[in-house]
Amino acid sequence: MIKVSVNGKIKEIEENLNVKQLIEALEYKQKGFALAINTTFVSIKSYEETIIRDGDKIDILAPVQGG
Repeated sequence: MIKVSVNGKIKEIEENLNVKQLIEALEYKQKGFALAINTTFVSIKSYEETIIRDGDKIDILAPVQGG
C-alpha cells in the first residue's frame, strides 16, 4: 500500500495503480473533470500509462458553472 493525497485527504491505495484504476478505486462517478498529479494536469489519453506513486498529490477538479 502507498499513501497519496486526493483533494487534500490522505488515502491508502494499492501500489502500481494507474490513473484509470485510481478513479475506479475511488468510485469517482462525476463526468467531465480534470485531474492533476503534483500540479501537472494528466490528459485522459494518458490515464492508463500514468502510474500513481507514493506521496503523490492528486487533485480532481470538477467544472464550476457560473455566469
